[in-house]
Amino acid sequence: ENECINRRKETLIKKAYELGEFDGIDVALFIRKHGQYTTYKSKDHTSWPPSMAEIQTAYPLPKNILPQDIEKHSSKNNRK
Repeated sequence: ENECINRRKETLIKKAYELGEFDGIDVALFIRKHGQYTTYKSKDHTSWPPSMAEIQTAYPLPKNILPQDIEKHSSKNNRK
């Protein structure tokens, strides 16, 4: 299980890196496992990533996605 999780984590970080290579896209990724954080950020600035308070007051308003949103979307696609 640990090996599988570590591979998935490495893949997720690689995908975050690849997404951050596109013009105009900045990426911040936080993974917490058993209280230990792994972070990735596409910009090496102290102001990046913004705080949750900054994100919630940004315009246009942020698109907040939760696990149930993904599950709902997946179940719709499986019915087709």
